[in-house]
Amino acid sequence: MTAVSTPNNTQEKSAKKKFKKTRLKEVTGYDLFYQLIYMSATAAAQIERRRIFQLASELPRKTAAYFQRIHLLSQRLGYDYAQSCKIVGQNTKSEVMKSLLLRMADSLAAGQPESVFLAEEAELQTRAYEKEYERDLESLKKWTDGYAAMVISSALIIIVNLISVLIYPIDSSSVGGLVAVSLITSGGGAWILSRSAPTEQRALFAEEGVGPRMQKLARKLAFFGLAGAVGLCVPMGLLGVPLGPTVIAAGVVLLPAGLTSMWAGSEAAKKDKEIGSFLRALGGFASTTGTTIGESLERLDISSFPTIQPDLERLKARLRASIDPGLCWQRFAQECGSRLITETTTIFHDAVGLGGAADTVGLFSAQYAALTNTLRAKRVVVSSTFTSLTIVMHAVLATLMIVILEVIRSFSIVIETSMAAATEAVGSASMPLPTFGTPELGFLNTVTVGMVIALALINAVAISVTDGEHMVKTSLYLSILLIVSGISFILVPPAVANLLTL
Repeated sequence: MTAVSTPNNTQEKSAKKKFKKTRLKEVTGYDLFYQLIYMSATAAAQIERRRIFQLASELPRKTAAYFQRIHLLSQRLGYDYAQSCKIVGQNTKSEVMKSLLLRMADSLAAGQPESVFLAEEAELQTRAYEKEYERDLESLKKWTDGYAAMVISSALIIIVNLISVLIYPIDSSSVGGLVAVSLITSGGGAWILSRSAPTEQRALFAEEGVGPRMQKLARKLAFFGLAGAVGLCVPMGLLGVPLGPTVIAAGVVLLPAGLTSMWAGSEAAKKDKEIGSFLRALGGFASTTGTTIGESLERLDISSFPTIQPDLERLKARLRASIDPGLCWQRFAQECGSRLITETTTIFHDAVGLGGAADTVGLFSAQYAALTNTLRAKRVVVSSTFTSLTIVMHAVLATLMIVILEVIRSFSIVIETSMAAATEAVGSASMPLPTFGTPELGFLNTVTVGMVIALALINAVAISVTDGEHMVKTSLYLSILLIVSGISFILVPPAVANLLTL
């Protein structure tokens, strides 16, 4: 007899299937910090437990997958939330999430209000995240020093090989292998910087749709700048244009994208600094006057927030037109082009919309924004120092490698001339003459140029990951390093020739 599937059985099977598909990833302090701030703000509205977990499962964070599983276990399979937290926590590999979920299970089973538990956890996680960020910054400081040493060592390998070619004939494959080792070492250093840097995301740099005009322009210029650099340098090389002007041309083509991305990032950073104060002022005004958020925004003096004032004016106009407030706040965050503004406005709008006290929610949002901005300011101190050091270091190494190449070129010419003169003087007589290696100048030139360009690219990526901005800003650092390299290719050879003729 064939079993008939009931709606309950079908629903249970679909829930189990969805439960298995929910992937649990290792979470970071950055993800958990935002997750708990959001949950504590929404729980402060005294909403039901089901709604708290449902909203938590919809956040764009790795931590949301854990709460999605808990919500599915409770709503589809009939477990209460304390049991669901315990089941998911016991089957979780992430130690941070396991500890949190098991504590949450005990709290819910004991009858402690969710708002109290989440507020305590949010406060503890705020302190933990701050300390974790500072530890990562200390680690980043050490690795930036180590990266400089690694790059210098890699360049010295090439320099020693260039000099050794004059003394002893070294096979080209051996030199190429050492070059590859040097590049892998430098690239590995940049990768280590990306892993040791604090995890966060800043400007959105939307490619299409809603977003700041400067960010969209920077993204387009970066794409066309890379294409233009390749499309310009290849014909210049085929036409026999000297290397220096060619490299400078590539850097100049990338410069507009780099400058635009820098201005866009600076604009987003200024907006990030104002959003916390604005939400705290708006929440306090709404609670004091007993008005809605829309009415409070109309009456609030927004001239105190000059950077986001144009965006606030558009927000006021949309709310005045009776457009859905959720869409208005979402559009406001997208037009600001900042991930921090997106997160803080999500906390503020969702919690107030659920009935939370506007002043309390505004304070939650402001604290989240203030801590984030404070930690970013500390990171800027590290990244700005590393940026200046790396640019100067690249200029010195590029100049040194080009000097060695020119010395080898001049020395080879002198040796060939001396050998020819000595051979003519002694004729066919047997006479011991000093022997030197016969370097392949074309190959050595290719190695030197390739190493300088590759180091420019690797150093640009290293600066970008240390800075923490969007990768579009890499075009700025690459442009500067290429221009510096091109200037070295132009100025160093004549200077070396003049020195050797003295």
